[in-house]
Amino acid sequence: MRVRRAITWEAKGVAEFPNTAAGHRDIRLLAPAAAALEEQKALTFMTELDGPVFTTAGGERFSGSHQVWRVWQSALKRAGVRYRNPYQTRHTYASMMLSAGEHPMWVAKQMGHADWTMIARVYGRWMPSADAEAGNRAVEKFAGNAGKFAGKSTAKTGKNGLNF
Repeated sequence: MRVRRAITWEAKGVAEFPNTAAGHRDIRLLAPAAAALEEQKALTFMTELDGPVFTTAGGERFSGSHQVWRVWQSALKRAGVRYRNPYQTRHTYASMMLSAGEHPMWVAKQMGHADWTMIARVYGRWMPSADAEAGNRAVEKFAGNAGKFAGKSTAKTGKNGLNF
């Protein structure tokens, strides 16, 4: 998916360009999201390549956030999920990707950040610590199995959270 414009609250529903060069990006739309959008496309009869994916019951583009919020609140209630604003899905996505072990720079690029500094600062606690096999991929790539670590990791965690 290519991100070149965004419709934001501040722009009052008018498409505007992202604030930074990193905001112009191609993102990898994961299979579950792509499938959901395809299903939605059938419901909204989206005919234009860059037309709205989500529309009112009458097929019109949402004219304000109140319409989106009403649909959002109803969906959360039906799903049995406590209320959170739609923007929080961005944070949920980032923390889920990092918890699953996705590379922080990949997550940063997906979210439109130039580097992963903000990802490390805000989501660092969701990045799994190195596992017992950490380092083996590099050893196998550059030294083959001959240089593989033997036994369990002897790493210890200090007061500052660093492993040594």
